[in-house]
Amino acid sequence: MTYRQSSILASSRLLGDGANRDRCVRIAAALAISIVALVAPIAKAAEDWAAVVGGGADARLAKELEASVRTLPGTNTRFLVGGFVELDELATREKQTGPEQDTFLVSATPFGPADSDRRLSVRQSQVNWLSATPTELGTITTAAQVNLFSLDFDGKTKLSLWRLYARLADIFVVGKAYSTFVDPDALPTTLDFNGPSGSTAVQQWLARAIVPMGAGWTLAGGVEDSQADHRFGRRGFSVHTDARRPDLAAHLRFDSERGHVQLSGLSRKSDVTATAGIGTAERTFDASGISISGSLATFGDDSVVGQYTTGKGIGRYFDDSVSSTGMALGADDRLDLIRSSGATLYYQHYWTPDWMTVGGASTLWASDDGVRAPGELRRLVYVSANLIHRLLPTLLVGGETLWGRATRVDGATATNLRLQLSVRLLVQ
Repeated sequence: MTYRQSSILASSRLLGDGANRDRCVRIAAALAISIVALVAPIAKAAEDWAAVVGGGADARLAKELEASVRTLPGTNTRFLVGGFVELDELATREKQTGPEQDTFLVSATPFGPADSDRRLSVRQSQVNWLSATPTELGTITTAAQVNLFSLDFDGKTKLSLWRLYARLADIFVVGKAYSTFVDPDALPTTLDFNGPSGSTAVQQWLARAIVPMGAGWTLAGGVEDSQADHRFGRRGFSVHTDARRPDLAAHLRFDSERGHVQLSGLSRKSDVTATAGIGTAERTFDASGISISGSLATFGDDSVVGQYTTGKGIGRYFDDSVSSTGMALGADDRLDLIRSSGATLYYQHYWTPDWMTVGGASTLWASDDGVRAPGELRRLVYVSANLIHRLLPTLLVGGETLWGRATRVDGATATNLRLQLSVRLLVQ
């Protein structure tokens, strides 16, 4: 967790069973991308790895915009249109449950027998727009990002808007962007699209004000889309949630030359209606969460990033889920919110300027308070390590190994393993 495209890109494709067909598809795709790369323009930020998510991706685009000489006719607005085309080959030991197969979801680990799965995907391919217009009040920046992953993670290949916002200097943001509760600079670079289970990387509609406090300190507060209007149901039991108000998020951040640290807080309020065979119960919940995250430069260009997040009723902010309803039956036989907690730690190492490895682990778990169905999930563990190489200024290749373990309330465990090979062509 990017998570991270034009309508002419081919849809995701499942490999055939024949070995010759597998080999032909891979060779043809690799040759096509390599030929295009040889004639593509040199990337302006050749030292950057063009991360899919987080502050790394934003920083790369900002650098390219600074070097851009393109302007809208008759204005002083500089703009940049760029992105990348990516081909991923995914080999999974056991096919995940549910429709989404192109990103590694530990919550979708099968607990019973399952076939292996191999496929090709181009859904990470993305197109970005970035512009900057100087005004008397400060520079107005606009940004947009689309890719081919459905926002609902339903396995469909379609053009989806993941980001669209306008920013006035460094004091105000309105549109769809990373939540104020999220720390984009603490998100590790993974080849996997969704990223670590215990991280938070939500992008949603918001209005945010930022107050620079000097000496590296900033304070920010936002009013954000709650996305709390949902229905869940199975086996004669259903839960319906409605937001009472927008989510309120804030963070206090300190930046230095060696890294940064961010403390974030979140407040939510929603109505919950539960219906079962014996009747209907309604209740209003106040939910809240806190998060501490940061990054630290270590040796040379190496760095470490980490995050710890906990709270009740904040499950949707995590990259994965341990509960379909976010509820448990309390000691008073009334529904209560589940406390979800996540921790992530990753290390980024540069072997040479053109070779990089990012590896680490993440876990997401639910508290043992209350009574939940035995088949519900209690803990997820996500581990990944990759090796990325800049083969040409505009061509990156990499491989990543991912391992996950899911534990249910009844104590049963299941694991899964995936190997991902990726080729990314930067386009501008």
